Amino acid sequence: MLHSYTAQLHGNQLVWLDAAPPLLAEPRPVVVVLEEPTTDALPLSVASVLLRARGALGHASREAVLAELAQSRQDWEKNDRESKPIIGS
Repeated sequence: MLHSYTAQLHGNQLVWLDAAPPLLAEPRPVVVVLEEPTTDALPLSVASVLLRARGALGHASREAVLAELAQSRQDWEKNDRESKPIIGS
């Protein structure tokens, strides 16, 4: 059975981020996966995304927003159908 443990490598020492694996009585194979550091920003939390999206559709009534979304969807589907070639013509 495979088990996963998360640690950070500091020099040649592992610092366990969660529970450390149990001590083993006998040698076992271990797979180490290193994550490359990135310069990308950290992912946003769902709460942060929702807060940033608040008001993106304006401050109209629910019905007006839904009508605008339905119209946008119809326009998109119409443009999508028109851009596809008709097979056999």
